[in-house]
Amino acid sequence: MNDSFIKNSFNFADKIVNKVTIPIFNKVETVLQGNYKSILYGHGLDFKEIREYTEKDDIRNIDWNVTARTGKPFVKTYQEEKELIIWLVIDLSPSMLFGSQALNKKEIAIQFASVIAYLAFKNGDKVGGIILNKDKNKIISPARGLKHVYRIVQEFLNYDNASFEPDTPSLNKVNKVLGKKKQIFFISDFIFNNFDWDKGFGEICIKNNVLPIQIVDPVEENIPDSGYLRLMDYETGKYLVIDTSNKSMKDEYKKLVDSYNNQLCNTLKKSKVEPFKIYTDTDLTKALIDLYQNKSKYKKTNRR
Repeated sequence: MNDSFIKNSFNFADKIVNKVTIPIFNKVETVLQGNYKSILYGHGLDFKEIREYTEKDDIRNIDWNVTARTGKPFVKTYQEEKELIIWLVIDLSPSMLFGSQALNKKEIAIQFASVIAYLAFKNGDKVGGIILNKDKNKIISPARGLKHVYRIVQEFLNYDNASFEPDTPSLNKVNKVLGKKKQIFFISDFIFNNFDWDKGFGEICIKNNVLPIQIVDPVEENIPDSGYLRLMDYETGKYLVIDTSNKSMKDEYKKLVDSYNNQLCNTLKKSKVEPFKIYTDTDLTKALIDLYQNKSKYKKTNRR
């Protein structure tokens, strides 16, 4: 089953490659293969030089210290790093097992990660993986090659959720492993016991280009009218019986969901990133195209 899942994910990635045409650096147009970096919203950049400002420059790159000394506007310029390292930081905690559709959140998350890892292989870039857990993160160091991509996906698929500690993951160790100037996809449903992860997440964003991918099941946001339902909290293992036909209960639940989502968005905005939502009932091809077409919406508001 795992082998079949991986092969299907790779075949899916090839379809993406053949379907999406995108411009790179406003100079050439080509298919996503080899240029999937446009989906990363900010490449790894090395400082190149300081030169006088022109009207085509981004004002956010103005070096105000040099500008103040010379009386003329100067900008910092950057060049792309030759070696791109992709990190797939994925949350496979018990809440990711929930699913009301054909695939649950964990499966959608792994399918998305498989596509990015496969495209990294196609482009000759290194890709690594980190499975989040409280103080017990599974780390797969970055490397090139299809065999390595296969290993990453297998590790994701075979991860034992039962070993996950139901608590907010610590990102301090993750921060040290990632280092800086990496391209990071942070894949999670962001359902944690609290928001104590925000500081560690913010530090990761300061040093790297981070794109939060929020995996959501539609039922989590809008409970269908199905009478009495017995639900289990995957994080705690506790059960709860609710009456989905009770309007006041559904309204209260909606308020809680909206409140949590607002808090999540505010937390991520502090790190100058926005979540890209992928629903379990959404065609992943369309989601990836939307990710490209709306890249300015999810791009960091300034370079670090």
